[in-house]
Amino acid sequence: MADRSVTVFGVIALLGLMVGGCAGEGANTGTGINRIASGSVEDSLAACKDRIPGSASAGQQMLAEESCVRDQATRR
Repeated sequence: MADRSVTVFGVIALLGLMVGGCAGEGANTGTGINRIASGSVEDSLAACKDRIPGSASAGQQMLAEESCVRDQATRR
């Protein structure tokens, strides 16, 4: 009986650590990235363009910038 309670406690502790770790992933880690949802009313053209990765190809960057401009026009 004691072994079973230790096992149950271990499983509960493990689940607690997993849930706690997942909850902390969304925290702002000081990278300066704006956490406003893409396409939301609070989003801006500058914030959208800032989310475009610098490692993207020229074509990907162009497409992303066009999407940002389109989304900005839709929000007006």
